[in-house]
Amino acid sequence: MMAKDKGDRIEHKGLRESEDKYRTIFETTGTATVIIEEDTTISLANREFEKLSGYSKEEVEGEKSWTDFVAHKDDLDRMMVYHTARRIDPNRAPRNYEYKFIDKNGTVKEVFATLAVIPGTKKSVGSFLDITRAKELEHLLRIQDKMTSLGRVAAGIAHEIRNPLSGINIYLNTLEKIYDRAESLDKVKQILRQIQSASSKIESVIKRVMDFSKPNEPKLVLTDINQPIEEAINLSSVTLRKSGIKIEKDLARDLPLCHADPLLIEEVILNLITNATEAMKNVDGAKKIDVTSSVKNDRIIVSVSDSGPGVTSDLKGKIFDPFYTTKNGSTGIGLSLCHRIITDHGGSLRVSTSKLGGAEFVIEIPVKKN
Repeated sequence: MMAKDKGDRIEHKGLRESEDKYRTIFETTGTATVIIEEDTTISLANREFEKLSGYSKEEVEGEKSWTDFVAHKDDLDRMMVYHTARRIDPNRAPRNYEYKFIDKNGTVKEVFATLAVIPGTKKSVGSFLDITRAKELEHLLRIQDKMTSLGRVAAGIAHEIRNPLSGINIYLNTLEKIYDRAESLDKVKQILRQIQSASSKIESVIKRVMDFSKPNEPKLVLTDINQPIEEAINLSSVTLRKSGIKIEKDLARDLPLCHADPLLIEEVILNLITNATEAMKNVDGAKKIDVTSSVKNDRIIVSVSDSGPGVTSDLKGKIFDPFYTTKNGSTGIGLSLCHRIITDHGGSLRVSTSKLGGAEFVIEIPVKKN
């Protein structure tokens, strides 16, 4: 009997030590943490949760539901659906959430929360990390990126317009001198043609800016993506032959149809082939372009690869920005328009290094859903 009592005392001591150990961990963790009962009531809250919520433990434990700290109804509805589903099957719903948390003072904070059912019980443990400052910094960085891109656009527009505008001013001054000297009308006609040409260049720049800011809406129809690819290759074949560039295509047969605007897709492929051609102007040795199409994970994949100098890593993040260019005489609007067109198709356009050693532009467009 004494041995049994002694065994019970040891067992109880072990349980107390285990409980004390986990309570210490619970209280000293750097994350706001609570224990949630089946009815969503908070039965236990640690000091970090006191700091986050503005309430004392006594005001929270047994008095508050975790739902009381969800600021917006949409967030609450979404989380309650997941919370219910997770009790039925822990693998059926996400454990992590970002939502707006409201504290005692009515201050709304951005939090990253983890809610998980405690095995063998109907209780859950919730952990909450205040990410308000991180979200603010993320927002500021997005604004800074947009302002940087806007600065490049403004500089590009100014540069593209300044040159022909300066020409117009020079031609007008020359016209004035011709008028003063009463020279022949032939010179006047020649200068007027030059002014008209410079004016057309300015109009062209403005049109490209307008095309980028408000491009044509894609007229989506069920399309075999290989058809606009073939059209683009045929249109560029003469230029490629004259430039000494060999083009090879590997287009997958029986591709599923996708919703696309064939004319806009053709424009994108043609632009990518033209860019590849220009990139290889000063390349010694064999010049080659590969165009492929395939399907993977319900997405049509089209790639245009070249054996040119490629795109350096520091340029990959800028290459789709409007008016960013490394080529003389180029406005830098082409790739940004391509990116916009593919995005409007619900797809993506990215650049990487090709097996040929140059650049590889990869287009992904969703397959038609039944």
